[in-house]
Amino acid sequence: MNFLSRPLRTAIVALSLVGIGHAQQVDPQLFSGLSWRSVGPFRGGRVAAVTGAVGKPGVYFMGMPMGGVWRTTNAGVTWEPVFDAVKGVSSVGSVQVAPSDSNIVYVGTGDFSSGGCPSIGNGMYKSTDGGRTWAHIGLDGTDHIPSMVVDPTNPDHVLVAARGDSRKGTEQRGIFRTTDGGKTWKQVLYVDDKTGAERIAYAHDVPDTLYATTVKVGSGSKLYRSTDRGATWKEVTGEGLPSISGRTCVAVAPKTNAQRIFLTSNSGLFRSDDAGAHWTKMGSGDRRVSNGQGGYNCGVYVNSANPDIVYLINTCSYISRDGGVTFTGFKGAPGGDDPQQMWLDPTDPDRMIFGVDQGATISMDGGRSWSNWYNQATAQVYHIAVDNQWPYWIYATQQDSGAVSTCMRGNYGEITPLDWHPHPGYEFGSLAIDPRDPNISYCGSDIGGIIRVDKPSGQYIDVSPVVEAGSGLRHVLNQPLLFNPNDPRELLAGFQFLMSTTDGGKTWKKLSPDLGAPKETPKPTTPTTPAKPPTTGNAVTDDDDDEDQNENMDDEERELRQQARGGGSIESFCVSTADPQVLWAGLNNGGVHVTKDRGKTWSDVTPTGLPQGSDISGIDASHHEAGEAYIAVDAHNRGDYAPHVYRTRDFGKTWTKIVNGIPGKDSDMSFARVIKSDPVRKGLLFLCTESFVYVSFDDGDHWQSLALNQPNTSYRDMVIKGNDLVVGTYGRSFWILDDISPLREVTGAIANQAAHLFKPGNAVRVRRNVNGDTPYPPEVTHADNPPLGAVLYYWLAKPATKVSIEIADKTGRVWRHLSSDDVVNLEPNQHPIPEFWKEVVRPLPNQAGMWRVNWNLLADNPPATSHGYGINANPFGTPQSPEGPLVPPGDYTVTLKAGDQTLRQVVKVVNDPRSRASAADLRAQWGLTSKLYDAALQAWGKDLELKALREQVKARLEAKPAEAATKALEAFQKKLEEFGTEASAQGGRRQAFATSAASYRAVYQSSLRIMDSMEFGDSVPTQAATSSANKNFDTLKRLDASWKKLVADDLAALNATLTKLSVQKITAPTG
Repeated sequence: MNFLSRPLRTAIVALSLVGIGHAQQVDPQLFSGLSWRSVGPFRGGRVAAVTGAVGKPGVYFMGMPMGGVWRTTNAGVTWEPVFDAVKGVSSVGSVQVAPSDSNIVYVGTGDFSSGGCPSIGNGMYKSTDGGRTWAHIGLDGTDHIPSMVVDPTNPDHVLVAARGDSRKGTEQRGIFRTTDGGKTWKQVLYVDDKTGAERIAYAHDVPDTLYATTVKVGSGSKLYRSTDRGATWKEVTGEGLPSISGRTCVAVAPKTNAQRIFLTSNSGLFRSDDAGAHWTKMGSGDRRVSNGQGGYNCGVYVNSANPDIVYLINTCSYISRDGGVTFTGFKGAPGGDDPQQMWLDPTDPDRMIFGVDQGATISMDGGRSWSNWYNQATAQVYHIAVDNQWPYWIYATQQDSGAVSTCMRGNYGEITPLDWHPHPGYEFGSLAIDPRDPNISYCGSDIGGIIRVDKPSGQYIDVSPVVEAGSGLRHVLNQPLLFNPNDPRELLAGFQFLMSTTDGGKTWKKLSPDLGAPKETPKPTTPTTPAKPPTTGNAVTDDDDDEDQNENMDDEERELRQQARGGGSIESFCVSTADPQVLWAGLNNGGVHVTKDRGKTWSDVTPTGLPQGSDISGIDASHHEAGEAYIAVDAHNRGDYAPHVYRTRDFGKTWTKIVNGIPGKDSDMSFARVIKSDPVRKGLLFLCTESFVYVSFDDGDHWQSLALNQPNTSYRDMVIKGNDLVVGTYGRSFWILDDISPLREVTGAIANQAAHLFKPGNAVRVRRNVNGDTPYPPEVTHADNPPLGAVLYYWLAKPATKVSIEIADKTGRVWRHLSSDDVVNLEPNQHPIPEFWKEVVRPLPNQAGMWRVNWNLLADNPPATSHGYGINANPFGTPQSPEGPLVPPGDYTVTLKAGDQTLRQVVKVVNDPRSRASAADLRAQWGLTSKLYDAALQAWGKDLELKALREQVKARLEAKPAEAATKALEAFQKKLEEFGTEASAQGGRRQAFATSAASYRAVYQSSLRIMDSMEFGDSVPTQAATSSANKNFDTLKRLDASWKKLVADDLAALNATLTKLSVQKITAPTG
């Protein structure tokens, strides 16, 4: 029988009882060579703001709730982030381009509805170069700026609507005005310390008159008007104007002298034709003519050329052509696009952009056609998972779009649209991939349960637990699912119980009692509307972390609703790999529980002093000690944005707060999301916060930024997969830190070494690009593949005169040479391709710092007089050919020489796990390709000797020697022609097996052609390839015999004749 033991709530100790050595902080330069890689998916996320540039039809901007600002210059064909250089904020509430100067762009930060977290902004930013660079221009304390307008004729005149702090009363809210481009600001509308401004609007043809809405938690939303370009404001209280609630939007119709006004809120759509004196409710009886989803969707806009054409936002968008009397569908799909924002060009009614829950989409023809949103890596994801295939796939639940999966690398040299796809499942919750079969997965569904998905059919069935009557299950919105790392058959699910299935969901059993037992609901201290009891059913969600449909709810009411739902549910849980009997669970009411006997008994080990209303958003057990665990505590729902992270080494009897090194101000948005313990290096921890990722090398005693090249965004989840660290973000899709081997090795002592070569991780023997024909154009959205082959990291304490790397096999033969002295000879562009296709090749870095280079597992490129580029191209990643052969699996010694330092490490090359070739097959293939490579090198060398002899003979003949000498030289010249006439060694893709007349140049070319034909796959050489190769080898052997005779006999005889005639001898080859 399961039971809860006596609670073990003890004080948090100030210092840990057991040390992890003296790792402390590590000089960040020692791991600065690591780099995060964006891998998609390219299905966009919810957009908070959109705008366009008047007079530049291709230029638009979108602002993301937690993803910065993006720009397109080609009307949505491609998008690029332009705000990443701004550190400290990623949440955008509003973007506007000055109508009179498209180089001037204003950004208001702080979106109010960011996946259950109203993310704080830090005021206003301005660009004067079209978004390339940005400057902060004030209004720091406004927190959330959902709207602004820029004067149509003066780009320095700007009005900003600020909602202000969502958790407490402040005076930094209302409407602010600048007339000097943001140098100074004046608050021109202030109601009280809890009422903020939400929307501002004007008609382009009457900019003196503006309307604005204010919003107050609970009640108090109003409409205001200014007739002096925003300098002063008065409340509008016309006849028929309803009580305003929920989100609001106001629009002023052009060509009406600012008399026609539209206002929408939860009360519906209202229109005034006399500047607000009288109001009429529009679309009577049409339930679409109102806010959607309790205020989640809200917006009204008017066509710039026709005041009767009105656009309305609900779960889809609708259009009216009679001034709002009737509406028809305009843009949307079953399930809704959930449009958020719209911008209409005031000078061109056909130009428009929507910001919807799936991204930004543009129309240049009045809505008849639209750009797609499958080119924006702005997904907002919650929990992530990976599978066990190679290359592995990453899975997540994506806000508003449903579950999604992406491969960590693509077969065609990059991650393309072929390498990600939607996955059956809900937008919330978690996914768990069967460790034994990546075609089977489990995830939350829109029917409220757990579904099992079978690929490739994509069929899914409900496998939710069934419980006894009257004891319905509770779970958080992002319900955790996890396969037991010690038993790949067992799937675990978090409800108020921890539940287990070992037969794919056919049957379930409880591993715990109700860990979040219902509490008595307290009575509110202030009058409030009683929370409705949960609906009956099999599973009830247990939090409000959804689409902010309750944005007018105060903190106390949120807490009461949670408790009325029946106490807490499991927010996170984990299974110890150090002791399979140990399981940990963290609840959304702040509780922490542990069992040491696989659920027979549980102990409440909640640390004392946790912030009120905390969620245990992340919990992880040490992989090295059974009693060690870590928790990430999230209290942002109570307005606490500080980091709260704890460690225990005694099964929760005592806890140590471990936040040293993590910024703690509210504006830093450093509250913790999830923590992970590295399975390889004890004491190595990773932490996702609302703003960045952090690393600790000493078990949490000190934290350091692992931001590197990360963008500012919300980091929601992470997985350690082999040598990779994978994170899911709320605003920038998935990112991978490829090969964290250096983090497992680095210590502070390395900084005192003149040079250091880190031990490489295993290198997978995979082809760069197996595309056989036309490549994807660069406009097709793509992400980079991981570095090809072996990733090598080295550290230099100071600049070195020369740095070199040699890579040798077990016999000691060096197959690859890299050097800081390598001269990158870029030939004149004589190839029929643009320069952007070509790979950028750089010498080894020799400056101080930590550097990452990669060996592509190819032998040195064979020499050639000119080069080509293969048809299997990638933008900026297409290597010159000819290339050397792909080396076989095995251990290779990497030797780094830097100054007087010589360092060695071994890298293991493993074959592509997808390959069907056996080890014997690969040995046979390498036996032939390496022999062909050597034959090509040998033939090239002999051809150079032949060329040298030709040039010497030509020089002697040009000197016009005596007749006898001339005849002797011409006779010898004739003999040289037997080894081939002059030609060029042309690179590029070669035709297989073609052989020409017996010459060294022909042997060189034929050897590379045959070798190249075998380089696209793993296989025993075919009979045709072997036969052609053997003929080639026989030709080379005969040529060598003839060459030897030529040098020994014919050249000797020629030199004897020349000596007698006092003519300079021909220098004999030394090879």
